[in-house]
Amino acid sequence: MLKAALAWDLAARTWIVAHRIHALDRFMWLLSVVGRGGMIWLAVAAIVSWRRRRPRELLIVGLALLAATLMADHVLKPAIHRTRPFIMVPDVPVIGGPPQDASFPSGHAANAFAGALVLSSVVPEGTAAWWSTAVAIAYSRVYLGVHYPLDVLCGALVGVACAALVLWGAGRRRR
Repeated sequence: MLKAALAWDLAARTWIVAHRIHALDRFMWLLSVVGRGGMIWLAVAAIVSWRRRRPRELLIVGLALLAATLMADHVLKPAIHRTRPFIMVPDVPVIGGPPQDASFPSGHAANAFAGALVLSSVVPEGTAAWWSTAVAIAYSRVYLGVHYPLDVLCGALVGVACAALVLWGAGRRRR
């Protein structure tokens, strides 16, 4: 089963990078840049917190992003140490700079989905925008050639799990 999943992963990544649209390259790179370290989610949370005068919302987003980053980048990546796709298949050029760390799971996806989940609970009227942005950031990582699809799917799961845990803890603390 693992062999079949990895074969699908390589085939899906190959298809995505083979169907790049040059006009989208800069946009995909920009999505990746604003997704780095959860910057976009912190910025949105800061604006929302300031407008609503509720700094707790910024704190919750920050904690979810911190948990997702720690789990993806400092626990799972070093433990699994999956080689980046541009090293395994060097004939596909990377758009932007190639990361130096391991591939699995995607830290960008973990942060994006953690941010989307928390912001969806704090600002539900923006739910479609939060999740669309998270999916676009995660997809950009495969498009740019720096991740496999399973890296971003599992990164997304890590982000959702970390955010759910933070939201659960924040809810328990409020009671």
